[in-house]
Amino acid sequence: MTAHRACGSGFSLTLFLALLVASPALSGPVEVYREGERWCPRAQPPTAPRITAAQAERIAVKLVPDDFCGPSSSIGGCDLVTENFYDSWRIYVHQYRRIPNAHDWSALTHSYVILDPVGNCIANIPGTEPGARR
Repeated sequence: MTAHRACGSGFSLTLFLALLVASPALSGPVEVYREGERWCPRAQPPTAPRITAAQAERIAVKLVPDDFCGPSSSIGGCDLVTENFYDSWRIYVHQYRRIPNAHDWSALTHSYVILDPVGNCIANIPGTEPGARR
């Protein structure tokens, strides 16, 4: 009985390790940063003037794909949630459709844009596309 248990434990450990290695591939979509001058410019010198929340929002909207914020038949616009945290601007850009007296975010996507204090892009992270496996 002891030999059988040891064999089973070895098999269980091997199976566990195999599943552990495979789990990132099975866990769903992975966020991919948007890179390059169009998506994440970093041209401002560190000595440039610090930007305001309104300037950070204007920059963020320029860094999402064309027509991301509509208007179109399915997208009424974008809501922006902006915060200054650890000396950087984090802007959450979420598409919405207009419904009476509200903005409906359901089945639409979002993006995160993170800027340094002078407006250089630190990261531009697209959200999970509608209909993607979660």
